Parts: sequence; C-alpha cells; structure tokens
Amino acid sequence: MKRWAWIVGLTIGVAVLSWSMIDQTQQKTFKDNTPQRVIQGKQEQIESVETLVKPEPLKLTVILKEHYIDGVTETTKKEETIWSMMDFWASYEGWTVEEQQLDKVVFQREVDDISPLTKQTGYFGLTEDGELAVFQGLPDQGKVIESFKPVPIKPLETKRENELKQGIKIKDHRHFEQVVRQFSKQDEV
Repeated sequence: MKRWAWIVGLTIGVAVLSWSMIDQTQQKTFKDNTPQRVIQGKQEQIESVETLVKPEPLKLTVILKEHYIDGVTETTKKEETIWSMMDFWASYEGWTVEEQQLDKVVFQREVDDISPLTKQTGYFGLTEDGELAVFQGLPDQGKVIESFKPVPIKPLETKRENELKQGIKIKDHRHFEQVVRQFSKQDEV
C-alpha cells in the first residue's frame, strides 16, 4: 500500500507541476499585443512618407469622336479632373478607346443618327457628276460635306432630278435614310 500511495502522490505532484507550467505558458502566449494609438503633440515634427499615390487628382485630356451616318465626325476636346478611375471609365460606357497615353485618352463611337450640322444646314443634292450628295447649305451655294461619300443614283424622272438640283432639306435620321434608299442604285448604303 505504501508503494501505491507513493505512486499516487507522485502522479498528483507531476500533475500539479504540469498544470502550473501550462498556466504560465498560457499567460505568456495570450499576451495583449494590440497596438496603442500614439497622440502626437503639436511641437513634434511628423515625418513625411513618400507614396506612389498622388495626393491630388489626375488631370487628363479627353478627346471624343462621334461618327454619324451622314459621314460627319464631330470631335470634342476637354480637360477632365479624375478623382476615381472607376467613375471615369463608367462615365464613358458605350465608347471605344481609340488611343490612350499617359495624359490623354481618345474615345470614339458610332452614332446611329445624322449629325447636328446636317440637321441644321443639310440638303440632299446632285454633284457635278450627277451623284447624290449631302450639302452644307443649298446645293447651288453650299459645299459637299466631304466625309459623305456621294452615291450613284438611279435614272430619275425630270421632276425628281429638279428636286435634287434645288436641294431637299434633310429633316431627320429617318428622312435621311428614306431619301438615300429612294434615289440610290444600291439597296443598302
């Protein structure tokens, strides 16, 4: 029995010793490592840290090219201040990037309409070669809008030919397409 008591005592001693060692280890392991906030006084100088992010917004030259069905291309140039690139790209959804440089972006898009210039001063007429063209102003006074490719026309009756010689005012997109289809040799322009 002495031997049995001695083994039990020894086991209890080892257990207590082990427990106290585990307790001390846990205290060391779970030490509070939360960073403390330091409040700096006004007299202390703050070191500046150089970063890759510029503190001011990005300034870009943006060029917008709109290509209309009448062949006119309108170009708009503007300077933009960009605070968020995500917002910048979202504002040009539907545009295609034609060119991109460090300080300049050129966007383009096809517009399924006639240009404001043509809406305002556009007339259909005949060129000296007898082709259908879009004129800026009346055909006898105006100039052919160079970017509109003249279209060969069907043989016309005299009344239709006279209308074109005098000029047909372009009203809107639908009217533009209707006149081109009506007078053109080609089915689709």
